[in-house]
Amino acid sequence: MNIEELDFEVTENPSTSDLDFLTQKINEELSASPFTIFVRNKEGKIIAGCNGSIICGSIYTDQLWVDPNLRERGVGKKLMETVHEYGKKHGCMLTTVTTMDFQAPNFYAKLGYKIDFAKEGYSKGASCIFMSKKL
Repeated sequence: MNIEELDFEVTENPSTSDLDFLTQKINEELSASPFTIFVRNKEGKIIAGCNGSIICGSIYTDQLWVDPNLRERGVGKKLMETVHEYGKKHGCMLTTVTTMDFQAPNFYAKLGYKIDFAKEGYSKGASCIFMSKKL
């Protein structure tokens, strides 16, 4: 099959199943192990959570979200402590995150994360911050 015969499709709102397909294929090749941690209220509604993967002896937190009404109450900190405990349980010696400079670098710094590097060039002068911490 030549490249000219292939259809390159751009999708602005991909289906969950298509995204899951990509994640599964990448995880298979890298022997990555995905995880999620959810915080639910008494009614069972998700009010906070995070997800990521264990890969190559490290645990990477991809997304972290806390309901705005619960922010600055220790929920995010407890989520990350749970990530660290989960990583240690699985033999991880390193934890990593990425965040934009206008989002949460100070939050992660308070948890002991150090900036590995910042990638500039985003709109409005923003930078993506890559951070890590030894477990």
